[in-house]
Amino acid sequence: MAALHAKLLPAPPGHRPPPRVNLRETSEVVRECKRLDGLMKAGRLEDALHLFDRMPSKNVVAWTSAVSGLTRGGRPEAALETFADMMASGVAPNDFACNAALAACAAAGALRAGEQVHSLAVRSGFAGDAWVGCCLVELYSRCGSLRAAQDVLDRMESPDVVGYTSLVSAFCRSGEFGLAVEALGQMIMRGVEPNEHTMTSVLAACCPLVLGEQIHGYIIKAVGSPSQSAYASSALIDFYSRNGEFDMAKMVFDSLQCKNVVAWCSMMQLHIRDGRPEDALQVFDDMLLEGAVHPNEFALSIALGACGSITPGQQLHSLAIKRGLTTDLRVSNALLSMYGRSGFVEGLEAMLSDIENPDLVSWTAAVSAYFQNGHGEKAIALLSRMHSKGLMPNDYALSSVLSSCADLALLDQGRQFHCLALKLGCDSEICTGNALVNMYSKCGQIVPARLAFNIMDHRDAASWNSLIHGYAQHGEVNMALEAFGEMCSNGDGEPDESTFLGVLAACNHAGLVDEGMTFFKSVMASRYGASPTPSHYACVVDMLGRSGRFDDALSLIEDMPFEPGVLIWKTLLASCRLHGNLETGKLAVEKLAELSEGGEDRDSASYVLMSGIHAMLGEWGDASRVRRRMDNAGVWKEAGCSWVEVKNEVHAFVAWDASHPDSASMYQMLWELFDAMRDTTYHKEDVELFDVHMQN
Repeated sequence: MAALHAKLLPAPPGHRPPPRVNLRETSEVVRECKRLDGLMKAGRLEDALHLFDRMPSKNVVAWTSAVSGLTRGGRPEAALETFADMMASGVAPNDFACNAALAACAAAGALRAGEQVHSLAVRSGFAGDAWVGCCLVELYSRCGSLRAAQDVLDRMESPDVVGYTSLVSAFCRSGEFGLAVEALGQMIMRGVEPNEHTMTSVLAACCPLVLGEQIHGYIIKAVGSPSQSAYASSALIDFYSRNGEFDMAKMVFDSLQCKNVVAWCSMMQLHIRDGRPEDALQVFDDMLLEGAVHPNEFALSIALGACGSITPGQQLHSLAIKRGLTTDLRVSNALLSMYGRSGFVEGLEAMLSDIENPDLVSWTAAVSAYFQNGHGEKAIALLSRMHSKGLMPNDYALSSVLSSCADLALLDQGRQFHCLALKLGCDSEICTGNALVNMYSKCGQIVPARLAFNIMDHRDAASWNSLIHGYAQHGEVNMALEAFGEMCSNGDGEPDESTFLGVLAACNHAGLVDEGMTFFKSVMASRYGASPTPSHYACVVDMLGRSGRFDDALSLIEDMPFEPGVLIWKTLLASCRLHGNLETGKLAVEKLAELSEGGEDRDSASYVLMSGIHAMLGEWGDASRVRRRMDNAGVWKEAGCSWVEVKNEVHAFVAWDASHPDSASMYQMLWELFDAMRDTTYHKEDVELFDVHMQN
């Protein structure tokens, strides 16, 4: 750009410019200019540039066509170079050439070059031209120099609607809503009638509902019914949906006579914003049935974002293939997210492999999907692969892999990702910081968890919840209660269901039953107005059961405002096994059996727990009968999985697993330990009970 600036700068004193070429307007030159302009407008940029290079004589029309065509073709820097070459060749620019150069500067965000073209326009006598003035307003607006844009508009003798619309749009884009409204009022006071583009610029900003309704009325009065304009109607639909006025948005949409794809997309987004993705898909179906509008990449991306199951998502994937839209990165990323939400990991992997050049959004969507579907190892491997390709992960991708490390207890790997977050400067962001607190807590490192919490710039409720739950898991009840007090006093976030559950879990782990009951009965309801959920009741039942207060636990279950589910009875049954309470355990098993008949509970936990209670009491026949009943019901105990990390490699094992290459030596050591443990038991009952635990 330095060379470009040198070409555009005014000549120093005493410097004689090159002689101006005086071209004779022959019919051949005019014909070639028309061909050049036609090729540029048809989008055949390379053919047009080839013709331009072969032209023996180039007049200002040819140069202007080349500059405009390069800007339209997405090459504004090349357009500015071409304009500078025109100046160097001695061809004097006219007002159209200056407009084309200003448009290129605006597209490239080249404020300094634009200021030089502005100076050139002043020296050439074009500054008073209305169209040049509008281009200058657009240039300074796009480059964020709002004061300069306002000054240009104020100096214009007769500013038109285009200039005012550019200024109003610039104020809205910069978040200066008050200045936008002020410019709109000034425009009307000077007798310039706003058009629908002016009004929709204000509607697209953070416009209050009252002002938006007034603009709606003005559009009807000045422009005519919005039903005639898909552009104005789409802006009104989006405005009303953002302000929660869904009935008004639907009324505008229904009254629209010719709906374009933007209007359909606005209506789909309205339903998604309102939490009704099924209705958004229905709108997409209506658009297809109407047949007047074909879905583009934006419509397909919105529809894919509304898919909550795999079937409609695969149908939309087929439609994208049919329309040739799968190569569009927006559609590809939307498909990745859809397959991730639907739990179809195979489809996600196939889609990712089909993307030729995945961007940061693609990688992040795949990493998050792996984590959300329980494939933590794949999430970690994919982020490492992404990083090896030179792409820097954002805080969303890092939070997913850190959460995967937390679930897999991979402390060393988590520390490496923490170092990467420090390098990228996102360790203090809320998303990454919360994941770091959670990772260190679950890996048994509560001190680093607190340090990660302390360096966060901002904290939300999830930040405090991660810390409180971490203290609860480590039995640090005093620290958990202290963190809860800090959360309430600092105002970083309001306590929610997860917060209360963390406090109850801390009391449970520390055996503070009375304090936990006081918090549950008094603090949650009276001070915060929170209604206990089944998770809260299960935690309190576990707290009472662990302390042997089964009568209180049963009374609490009877007083619950909803029917106790599987979680409640399993929690009570686990406490019964801990204390060998056969009577209450049988009651819990009966309730679980009733729920099992209703299809609510089909896992093996209740059978295994009851079998363990019988075994603890020496009732081996009853324990065997429970096991047989479990087999007859077709319920199987899922094999337990354990893993260990050795030299940055994770080794996973299930019961009786022989797939590991060193399984023979492992089993030899296991049986040696088994024999040593048997030698430490002195009673027959202890040996039998030990055998039961080994079977479980």
